[in-house]
Order: sequence, then C-alpha cells, then structure tokens
Amino acid sequence: MKSNQKKVYLSMIVLIIFGCLWIVYNIHYLKIKQVDRSYPLIIDVSGSVDGYLSIKNLLMTYIIPLLLFYRFFIEDEHPHIMVRLTSRVHIYRRRTIQVLKSSFIFAFSLLLINFIGVFIFDRFHFISSNYWVICLFNLALLTCIYFSIGMLYYFIFDYSNSIIAMAGTFFICFLLYMMKSYLNFHWAPASAINVIDSYLSSGISGYQSLIMIGKELLLSIVMVLLGLFAIEKKDFIFEVSND
Repeated sequence: MKSNQKKVYLSMIVLIIFGCLWIVYNIHYLKIKQVDRSYPLIIDVSGSVDGYLSIKNLLMTYIIPLLLFYRFFIEDEHPHIMVRLTSRVHIYRRRTIQVLKSSFIFAFSLLLINFIGVFIFDRFHFISSNYWVICLFNLALLTCIYFSIGMLYYFIFDYSNSIIAMAGTFFICFLLYMMKSYLNFHWAPASAINVIDSYLSSGISGYQSLIMIGKELLLSIVMVLLGLFAIEKKDFIFEVSND
C-alpha cells in the first residue's frame, strides 16, 4: 500500500518539475518583462500554441509523466487487497476515485505553477483579467480530461499490461493533438484543454463554458462506463502460496 507520506513526496516532486519546466519555457518572456514592465507576460506564458501550456505539451509531453504518476500514486491490485473488497464494482469504484484524485492533483500542480508565476511576474494583468477565475475553470476542464485519459489507460491495462496501456494511451492522445492542432476539430475530445488562452484573447461566454464542461463531463462518464465493462471481464490472477 502506498503511504500518504510517499504520495506527498511524489506531489512535491511533480511541483518542482513543473516549476523548472515553467522557467525553461518562459525564460525568454521573463527577460522581456524585465526590460518592458508594461509587457503583457500573461498572454505568452498562457499560450496554447507554444510553451508551458501549449496543447502539444498538455496532450503529449505531460502524458507519460501523468501515466507514471498514476502508477506511483494509485495502489496496485495485489491479492491481499482484492480479498478485502466485496465485489468487482467495489474494486472499480475504489480505483476510479483514486484516478480522479490523481488527475486533480496532477492538473492542480501543473496550473498552480503557472498561476504563481503570472502572479509574481505580471501581477497587474493577473488582477485586471480576473486570472484566478479562468484558472479554476481550466482546472475543472483539465481534471476531467486527465481523468478520462486515466480511465482510458486503465481500460487498456485491464485487457493487456502497463507497457501496452501506456503506448496505446499516448498514441490516442497524439491523435487528439493532431485533430485539434492540424485538422482543427473543435469538437474533438480534449479540444478545450487550454481555455486560458482563448479567455485572454477573445473571452468566453457562459454558454460556451457550459458546452465545454458538459462535453468533458460526458466523456468522463462514458469512460467510467467502459471501464466498468472492462473490470467485469477482467481475470484476476491470484498466486497460491505453498506454505
């Protein structure tokens, strides 16, 4: 069983990694800000085309770390855990809750670093744009999207193994990235993975917000139902001791 202390350490490591990545991606913009104090740093560091919050990073670069985060954060299905649970549905509910928590922590850590960075280096635009509101909305969307990706990973995992599940999940995320960035499919899953950029450039209406969150919630529900089907078909192998 993974202890809460180890989970805290893992979360801290993720924060440190994201902090370093944020500096690396935005060092050029930070230098511009030092020269021109009126420069709207907030726009470039929140961009969806390039940089820390780019669609490419959110749907490709950060996916393998996300899947590894699940593997380290979520308890494995060891036999001594299985025998304590009453049914497959209980097993699945327990794992689904852990995937949701892990997705939230990962998404929260990712956006928190950007939130802090903008607050420190571009406080004027941070306050004037109500940046915290759109960050909370993007957190909800990103949590839903990463939750769906996590459920997809475990759906494949229940029929194969961790290597195949990682490769399959990454490939599907790559297809989503291509659909959004090159084919311009606005209704593709995870198309609203970075709404901060859209909010700062053109604004987002209440109706658009409801459509975005509704679409991602619906996708999450579909993935939960698919995962429930998979767990009902999964064969659990228990090792029998000779003692």
